[in-house]
Parts: sequence; C-alpha cells; structure tokens
Amino acid sequence: MSRSYLAFVGGEERALCFRGMGFDVFPARTSEELSAFLPILRKNQYAIIFTEWRFYDAIKTHFEDLRGEALPVICAIPTSSVEVGRGGDIVRRLVEMAIGSSIMIQGEEKSP
Repeated sequence: MSRSYLAFVGGEERALCFRGMGFDVFPARTSEELSAFLPILRKNQYAIIFTEWRFYDAIKTHFEDLRGEALPVICAIPTSSVEVGRGGDIVRRLVEMAIGSSIMIQGEEKSP
C-alpha cells in the first residue's frame, strides 16, 4: 500500500471527493473532532493538508512550530460565499510582508 502525502480535513460531503482523488481523509464537523486528528496529521508528516476555512486557524496553530519549514503546506478551501475572498486577503498580507509594501493586483483595486 502506497503512502499518501495528501490529507483533507473537513465535512463528509467534501471528504468523498478528496478520498476519490487519493487523499487521506479526516472527516470532522466540530473543533472537538478536529482535535482528535491533529496528532495523526503531525505523525504522518503530510506534505499538503487541505481543509475547510473553519478549521484552517486551528490546524495552522497546531503546526506553528514548523512555520520555518517548507512542509506541511496548509491550504484552506472556501465552503461558503462569505469565505471566498479570505484567501486573497491572506496572500495580499504575505506579499506585503515579503516586499515591504502594499501592491495593487490588477482587477483587485479598491476605491478609497
């Protein structure tokens, strides 16, 4: 049996799709269910962990001590229309920290 370096944490309705793509799946509906999976995610040393936005902060905090390492990459996916812009905000802040100033991305300009 080959080892998967891809994991998904989130609701069962999305878990089926990720399981079908070969991910190891950890179905969780609540923070309590998520906390049971966190040690497993660390022990298995996943390269990429996809999760729903509602679990992103908790997973990121759990791996905070590995922040300087390349792996794991933690990717949050939006599950509602409210969450769609959140990823862009994070990328914008990372770019600002990397280059030391705010830049405008074409099509993302904001009016004063």
